[in-house]
Amino acid sequence: MMRWWLFVVGMVVTLPAHAQLTAPVKNGDLSITVTGTRIPKTKVEMSNWRMAETPHVVVFSGNDEKDLRRTAHNLEKLHFLLSALTGRVDAPDETIKLAVTMIGDVATFEQLRLTDLRWQYGPFPQAFAKTVYYDPREEGSVLATTGIGVNVVLQPSDGRPTNRNCFRDDGGYPADQFVVFSFTGGSTVPGRVPSLDPTTADIAPQLTKNEIAFCQTADSRLYAGFAQNYLMTYSPAAYPRWFLQGFGEIFATMVASDDYVEYGQLPPGFFKVMEHYGDYPVTDILSGRYLSGEGRAWTPYHAWRLVHLLYFSDTLKPRLRTYLDAVANGAYPESAASALGSPAELQRAVNAYRGRAVQAERMTFPVARTPAPTVRRLTRAEAGLIRGRLELGARIDVPAEEGRDRSTALARRSAWITRLRGNASRFPDLIENQLLLAEAECRSGNPEDCLAAADRVMAQAPTDTRALVWKGTALAALAGRAPIVERQPRLEQARGLIAKANRADSEGILPLIAYYNSFAADGGQASDLAVGGLYKVVQSSPAAPGPRLKLGQELIGRDFKDDARSTLLPVAYGPFATPEQPTAAALLPQTVPHGN
Repeated sequence: MMRWWLFVVGMVVTLPAHAQLTAPVKNGDLSITVTGTRIPKTKVEMSNWRMAETPHVVVFSGNDEKDLRRTAHNLEKLHFLLSALTGRVDAPDETIKLAVTMIGDVATFEQLRLTDLRWQYGPFPQAFAKTVYYDPREEGSVLATTGIGVNVVLQPSDGRPTNRNCFRDDGGYPADQFVVFSFTGGSTVPGRVPSLDPTTADIAPQLTKNEIAFCQTADSRLYAGFAQNYLMTYSPAAYPRWFLQGFGEIFATMVASDDYVEYGQLPPGFFKVMEHYGDYPVTDILSGRYLSGEGRAWTPYHAWRLVHLLYFSDTLKPRLRTYLDAVANGAYPESAASALGSPAELQRAVNAYRGRAVQAERMTFPVARTPAPTVRRLTRAEAGLIRGRLELGARIDVPAEEGRDRSTALARRSAWITRLRGNASRFPDLIENQLLLAEAECRSGNPEDCLAAADRVMAQAPTDTRALVWKGTALAALAGRAPIVERQPRLEQARGLIAKANRADSEGILPLIAYYNSFAADGGQASDLAVGGLYKVVQSSPAAPGPRLKLGQELIGRDFKDDARSTLLPVAYGPFATPEQPTAAALLPQTVPHGN
């Protein structure tokens, strides 16, 4: 097995080593290069959007530059913290950087309708509004959050409702405080918010009444999502969703300084959430019943409490490892749960747990280990692509089952592609617009339109590697529709363009994906070289379920059953209901050696 892999992988290219606005970049590299816009510099209009890059993350934001620098730098510190905790400091890293986008307020975020097919939020109560989007894409994972925190309202106001965004001067509350206002006959009893201290009856009617709320900061959602992505990237396994959520919440309260980070602190509003929603049955968590959304409300804070207890307990942490190993190997929930001990004892421990100080909560490090980000301002044309790139994964993939959800997704995708076509028509000289359209058309099953968009790019830039990839992809799809006698020559032409892109950008990942996919155009078996490229795609994007499923199928076909099983398990029994999950689960019996 290893000799075969070494031979095949030695024949394919290495992973990305440069950063572009629309291309992946390998962790550890640091080089911001945005290319493709063909406009004289004298006519370039700059936007308010900026791009910050560190050795392990790329962040896009239209907010204040100082806040962007702080966010990117803190994520780099969080990466170092997680690497230290998992023993990965200075380990070789061939994965692609996480691309983070900070999006305005809650309303702006929700207007994008970034639907999740390969990651699900919760299920949490309505009070915990979804202000984070995560997509483990094959070309690199994407994470988006609001740039502003959201007020979690446990008890609605009897008067003026609180602004959903955490603006202190517009009804929002500081992150570390909650508020309870009660008005009786004109008298006022203010909560613990110094800036909102009503002292007259004239002000009282303008304030919230009998409301219980606290601010869930944008940083907390970003840090929690980043930690989840880290675990699925560097230690991919079949984690229960409650564990993955709770693990993220442990780092959601991270506080970063120049030379230290603190983590694992009690989340703001914790006691109010526990008082409002009550305890959650541990047996329902371990059985997976909480995923149905029935019964008692499951919240991020319930996940924090259980995982924090298990993670920081000298007694329970070894049991947690045994439990996770069992789950990762496909054990039934009841069998795996036995590793955690008596359910009644665990329930009592969870109900009484309020967090505790542990030595590992603060970690110091040399400042040089977490370099400050490099920042560049984006042009208006570049900034206009951020939304399109973000929407790409949420629009292209639609539910497979016929029904209302699929019809809605198809209509949304059609409207989105129509918008891209309009932009490409209005700005024909902007190569990035044409490239985005080409990708959208190819991935939506419109090879003719994809080919036309790619040709428009190549008319201006004949050697653009991404244009070569999408033209080759379009031609491969069209070859699959051609008469049998014409099919092979057309496929060779298509693969020739993809190979040319590979030679021009020897560190690009898109040609590897396109080359492997070209074999599906006519139902042919992928070559060893193509499967070697697929292997490198999985190594660069370990959290992406699509390449894992394809690689698992290829390994089964080559009778590498153990490797196929370890490749498929994170998809088949993973924390999220992905489109690939049923197929991966159905393939697992084929990975059991004969006689077992």
